[in-house]
Formats: sequence, C-alpha cells, structure tokens
Amino acid sequence: MKKIFVLFSALLLVLSAMAQDSLLVYQNNGSVLSFAITEIDSIKFVKKPVIKVNSISLNRVAIGLLQDDNYTLQATVDAEGATMPIIEWSSSNSSIASVDSNGKVSALKAGSVTITATAGDKQAQCAITVVANGESVYRHGYSELSDSDKAIYNYILKQILAFESNATTYSDINHRVYLDFASQGMTVDQNKVMKLTNLIIRDVPEAYVLVNYIYRYDYSNYQYYLRVIISYTPEKYATEMAQIYDACNSITAPVTPTTSEFEKAKIIHDGFIDWADYGGVSNANCGNITGSFITKKAVCEGFSRAYLMLCQRVGLKCIYVTGSMMTSSTSGNWGNHAWNLTAVDNVWYLMDTTTDGGFPGICGYRAFLLGTDSYSETYKYEGTGGSDENVSNVAYSALPTVSKTDYDWAERP
Repeated sequence: MKKIFVLFSALLLVLSAMAQDSLLVYQNNGSVLSFAITEIDSIKFVKKPVIKVNSISLNRVAIGLLQDDNYTLQATVDAEGATMPIIEWSSSNSSIASVDSNGKVSALKAGSVTITATAGDKQAQCAITVVANGESVYRHGYSELSDSDKAIYNYILKQILAFESNATTYSDINHRVYLDFASQGMTVDQNKVMKLTNLIIRDVPEAYVLVNYIYRYDYSNYQYYLRVIISYTPEKYATEMAQIYDACNSITAPVTPTTSEFEKAKIIHDGFIDWADYGGVSNANCGNITGSFITKKAVCEGFSRAYLMLCQRVGLKCIYVTGSMMTSSTSGNWGNHAWNLTAVDNVWYLMDTTTDGGFPGICGYRAFLLGTDSYSETYKYEGTGGSDENVSNVAYSALPTVSKTDYDWAERP
C-alpha cells in the first residue's frame, strides 16, 4: 500500500473533492493528482517550514554574451533558518537567452533579455545582452580568418562584452579588460592582437561602442589588455543596447521570411534614413550606433555602422568600409568618409546612407546599390584609391569584387 505525504506549501488538499473510490489532490499550479482509495494506506500531513528571505543578489547585474556562449550566475541569499530556500530562475525572453535551474544562462540569438532569480518573495535581476556570432551573421573580417584565429577573435570579443578582468588604475581614464591568451592555450603576438581587435571593431558595431582603442600591453603582469571607455559600465551598456535593439526591431519590422534581398536592403535603407539625421559632430557617440539609434544624430561613420548592424539583423551580407569621397568635382577636394558594401542576390554594390539621407525630409537613392561605373571616380578606399583596403592599416585582406553596373531597379528615381 502507498502512504501519501502532503507538503502544505506545495499541495492543496481538497478533501471535499474526494470521490467514492479516489482521492483528488489539487496542486498550486492547477493540476490534479488522483489516487485510488485502494492504494492508500494512510495520509500524513507534513508542514513545510516557512523560510523568511531577507534578500537575494547576483554576482552580476549585467553582462554581455556572444551567441552560443553561456554563463552561470551565482545567487547569494540572506534567509533566516537553517534551511535555504529554493531559487527559481526565469528569462524574460527564452528565445534570446534561456536559464536553467542552476542559473546557467545560454545565449541563443542577438537581443536583450532579463534573467530573474526568485527566492521567497525577493528577486534579483541580471540584464543580458546577446551579440550575434560570426557563424550566424556575415562578418567580413571574421570570414577571412583561419579556425585558430577565429577562436582568438571570439575570445577577445567575449572579454570585451563581458567586461571581464575589468579594472582601473589611478592613471588610466579607461577600464582595462585583460586578455589572458595563455590560459586559453592561444599563441599570439602584437600584430595578431592588433589585427583581430581592429577587425572586431569593424565587424561588430556592438563592440565598437565599448572599444575604439587598439590593444595595450601591461609589462607589470605581461598581459595584453583593451581599454573600454570609462563612461561605460555593464549596466549602462545593457540599457543602451536594449534601446538599440528596440530601434533595430522597429526599422526591420516590415521584413518577413519571404522578403527579397533587394526589398530588405531598401526597407532598412529607407527606415534608417527616416530614423536618424546627420549631425551631432560634437557628440562623442556620433561615430557609433549609440548616436545613430538613440540620439538619432550621427556622422557617416555612425550611419555606416548602423546600416551594417541592420543588415546583420535581416541576414544581408554587408561590410563597413572607410576611405574618402570627392566633395567638389571642380576643385578636386576629397574628404574622409565611411560607407558600406552590400550584397544582393550574391552581387556586391556600394551603399551610402549618408549621401542618400542625413537631413530631415530627405530620402534619395543617389548612392543606393551602385556599381563601380557609377562611383569609381568619387569614392576611394582607405589608403589605396584602389579596389582593396590597405593591408598595412590592419584592415581586411581584400574586399569582394563589386558589380560594374548599378542594381537593375526599374523604379530607380
């Protein structure tokens, strides 16, 4: 015969619901357990002790993770009594990041999410920013690397996003994120660290927000480190990235699984031009996605990084490039500039949202999916004036071949 033990806090016994030949046990979650009377020898009621929870905290209040990475949050509970309460974990969006019963967070796709730990009537939260990896979106610099260099690239990016080994010194105006390559079994030299870091800040707009300085070397402990801008804390980064992802979602909302690549390019081109204006030169964020998506004022660098991020969100191949643009055909003047190369139906074209928009009420298509015949006289890539960017500047090894002709768009103005 079975003996039934019932915990007051876990189960609600409703004796009036006892049928002639069975006992129905109603649980807090609404489900019902049925036991045949013939199977019951006795019923014993055990009162579960009440645990008073004073507080709960987590070891991190915010952290950035690379897609497919994971991180285990550690909870500290202040409770009265010898018995510790069970901690319940939940995610505000489990399609972006899930969490198991031990606090292990798994980053699944790009976006922002909140992980909540609950003990008794107390809660603690951690804001998670998930950044897409080079396997799920096209990153041109990443695509050029060997498997071993991709692993180093990913390690550097993970450290940047997580603010790991974050420290400051009295003489340092930036946070230091140390890179312990030896602990990862990785062999690097200064050229490789410089190249991969430079590729990251070109490939990953979400990382450029934090790090726009190349590596440094700390001779006191013989380690490389990056300098994260002092104004950024993990909490601030998580807050801003949530706003940026919301902006991206708003702009890309018209895109569906059946939207063609041309329509994707046009939707995000038009949507971003409506979203932001050229300007904010005095703003430190004018050259990154914070200026583009939050303050809505940016220069060509910010416009181009924003368009790169939008392309990555909708699955288009896109590259952030820099160089110069002719500002006056009569005097032959050139000015520093940034723009994009975008692939539509496996053919690469120039895309320059700064030229097409930038000013309120204006959305043109002068630099929308252009071929080299249209732009070779007015755009020069960094340091070369040719088809490839300068390798000595630690940029890409090469750029893809761009179409000679513009995209064949019958309705082009």
